[in-house]
Amino acid sequence: MREERIAEKSAERAEWRRLYDMIGKLLFDHGLEPSPGNFEMCHRYLSGRDGEFNAMIDRAIAKEGGLNETVAAAIAARLDSGLSTDELSRIATEAQGFLEEMSSILTRSGDEARDYGQALAHEAAGLEADGSPALAVQKLVGLTRSMIDKAQLAEEDLRRTEAQMSVMRKDLAAAHHRANSDPLTGLPNRRALDHHLRNAFEKARRGDTPLGLAICDIDHFKQFNDTHGHQIGDEVIKFVGSSLGRAANGDVFVSRYGGEEFVIVFERAAAAGAMTVLDKIRAAIAARELKVTHTGQSLGKLSFSGGLAMLNIQDSPGSILKRADAALYQAKQLGRNRIHAAD
Repeated sequence: MREERIAEKSAERAEWRRLYDMIGKLLFDHGLEPSPGNFEMCHRYLSGRDGEFNAMIDRAIAKEGGLNETVAAAIAARLDSGLSTDELSRIATEAQGFLEEMSSILTRSGDEARDYGQALAHEAAGLEADGSPALAVQKLVGLTRSMIDKAQLAEEDLRRTEAQMSVMRKDLAAAHHRANSDPLTGLPNRRALDHHLRNAFEKARRGDTPLGLAICDIDHFKQFNDTHGHQIGDEVIKFVGSSLGRAANGDVFVSRYGGEEFVIVFERAAAAGAMTVLDKIRAAIAARELKVTHTGQSLGKLSFSGGLAMLNIQDSPGSILKRADAALYQAKQLGRNRIHAAD
């Protein structure tokens, strides 16, 4: 067993070296600077885990005859699910403008109310002095009508500004959703997972309630991807993601962790309950024969493995992830297509 692990580790390091050499060659062949962004782009392309990204790169190479810094930056920008600097700047500018406009409307309304009050006081004083009620009432009616008109204008301005701010709030909500969603599966992404896990961890600690975390990984996905292509590989990731996502509710949070990996957080659930949910989904997927929708071509059967860790007193958000990952490794070692619980 020890010799097998040493051989496996050696093969893994050889694969790392091969990928490293391929990244360097891709950068050099296209005259790209070995910057962190370009290195990440090449790693993402050559690892073959993101069919959409690879298709965009391939189209760019076919159209432009190669890659360059401008093309690379454009591809990265199109696939960025976060809130861009331009979007953030636009929304901030609009918000500032709306706040200034509302402040101006309220200031104007306050000035007009003050002027109205002063005018009323002046006319009341005049009425007491010269005793001409008819003229005074006429002036008061005029002042009141003018004030009503100004109040209506202010109300319309406020209503218009409120409608504009409502649109801005929707823009912010949409941007927030994009920044926290995986573009392929629609599930929460790793950024959303980090935020949710911190909150769930704190709630479990405060309430002394159970918390479980599972990492699930599609079995032999690289082989499947190489055989059937990245586009089919993407559909498989979406299929597994939607199967897991149906378990999501107030106490179960499902996210795409990256590549063919998914993370599920179980709040207020014992290990047996979490295991039952995962194993039910695993069994349903493993029993199903996959086919290409538009051709009927059989893709065979698919399975995933999972590692489940339950929160213990020594855990941090990072350590429970590591323990679940170690349990996933054990599930793979035990033959795949199974869920293994960490000790």
